[in-house]
Amino acid sequence: MRVALAVLALVFQASAWGADELKPHQQQMRACNTRADQKGLTSGERNHFMRSCLKGAKGEGKELTPHKQRSQACGQQAKEKRLQGAARRGFMTECEKPPVKQAVAQDQRMKDCESRADKRRLEGDDRDRYLKGCQTALKQQAASGK
Repeated sequence: MRVALAVLALVFQASAWGADELKPHQQQMRACNTRADQKGLTSGERNHFMRSCLKGAKGEGKELTPHKQRSQACGQQAKEKRLQGAARRGFMTECEKPPVKQAVAQDQRMKDCESRADKRRLEGDDRDRYLKGCQTALKQQAASGK
């Protein structure tokens, strides 16, 4: 029993000694990882931070561009919605567009609805109901990512 305890003690001491004997790049990696953990960085932001930290940059790492921030947020939303394949690609394409382009696309879709209402020669309450239904369908499409 005492022999087993002595062996375990030696193993733990050896692993502790091994931690001090890390190569310089391993020590730097550990330090950068610790700093990234302290900052609570995840995914893209963490990758950018780690790259700059490992290169020896004194800053806090690159900030994500607005597009990459949107892409990361959209990816998270797609994951939460469990979208895959074409549904995911369609969702990501629309979601990653800058807000201005999303608004323009929404306006264009609404103009298309108005054009279809004109072709059907709808007027008054019939036109209003049609456009309201079209607008509701567009909102559902946007929410589902299609």
